[in-house]
Amino acid sequence: MILILITGGCNRRIHQSAAEDEQREMAIAAMAFPARNNQFAFDLLHVLPPDKENFVVSPFSISAAMAMTYAGARGETREQMARVMHFEDEDSGFHKQYGEYLDELDLMAGDSISLNIANGLWAQQDYHFLDSFFDLIESAYDSRTFMVDFMADREGIRQNINHWVYEETAENIDDLIRRGVLTADTRLVLVNAIHFFGPWMEEFEPELTREDNFFPSPGEQSQVNYMIQRDTFPYFEDENMQVLEIPYAGGKFSMMVILPSEGIELALLEESLDALCFFRLTRRVRPAAIELLLPRFEARSGVDLEETLASMGMQNAFTDYADFSGMTGQADLKIDKVIHQAMIEVAEKGTEAAAATAVVAIRKTAPGQDEYHVFNANRPFLFFIKDNQHQSILFAGRVMDPAMKQDQ
Repeated sequence: MILILITGGCNRRIHQSAAEDEQREMAIAAMAFPARNNQFAFDLLHVLPPDKENFVVSPFSISAAMAMTYAGARGETREQMARVMHFEDEDSGFHKQYGEYLDELDLMAGDSISLNIANGLWAQQDYHFLDSFFDLIESAYDSRTFMVDFMADREGIRQNINHWVYEETAENIDDLIRRGVLTADTRLVLVNAIHFFGPWMEEFEPELTREDNFFPSPGEQSQVNYMIQRDTFPYFEDENMQVLEIPYAGGKFSMMVILPSEGIELALLEESLDALCFFRLTRRVRPAAIELLLPRFEARSGVDLEETLASMGMQNAFTDYADFSGMTGQADLKIDKVIHQAMIEVAEKGTEAAAATAVVAIRKTAPGQDEYHVFNANRPFLFFIKDNQHQSILFAGRVMDPAMKQDQ
């Protein structure tokens, strides 16, 4: 059976021919760099299927950490990373371009948004790393390099990295690297941390917040607090979904909420989305009078991504076939762990979100309601925090039940 789901002009088939897949890949590859990174966000969501818990991830943080790692990749390892992460095949200008986008995000945030992006690199002090690798990471990603001794003080280094992450994420991500992750074979840890606080352009009035039912699945319901606002928002709807953008102060960033229509499963809608569909949806929204009912929600997620990334096509990086000779001049390193944590809290004043990603490399020794459209988010939905210039996704996630409190 071929199921076709219409998604705001995307017309993407769930099951496509190889030729159609190739055409879409070519179209995505032709997209501008920051928007092209969105495809990794949807690829990741597709392999991390919904369950009953709220979920948040920062594809941007993962991409930034992997981009620094990619700077040292060579040969087939490099090619696999490029395909999975949707990076440029050649590094001519890629890392400079990435660094320019990091600077651009900072400028877009300005005084309206609190945005902190930090990169750090912890390297074994007596190992034969190439100065050219450190120079590239420091210049393109504004990364700090710390020379340490993993063999002598792994626990102290672990605590230092975790403290650095804790501070760079405004005390929202702690214990990123668990005990036992760093070993005598650890030679390099690359970390990206991001913290975002965006006040809404128009704050929700707390006195209007009311309790009502949320329906996590057919036959189930919970009581949650809905924030309510009547205003003009960028909006689109068809028979399968409602799409709404809620702008943050300054207008340079927004949260896009995608709500499946009644009777449409979230997983089915999500499967139909990719970077092209997302970009087209951002072009389909138009100002409309909306009565918005959005539940307050929070999510906190932690995932180890090495098996996920390998299943997506990045096999070599985690095996003895890995080639990171751009780091050391020899193919003597492989990725051991890719650790990611993220959090988000959405309330009347705005959104706070944070994430951190660590890539650990080891040496190769082991493997009036009539006048308003009503947008009532009373069932599971998707959310995306994006910049409004490139439509690039910083955070993405699912709200399965806003009443659920999470401790990861």
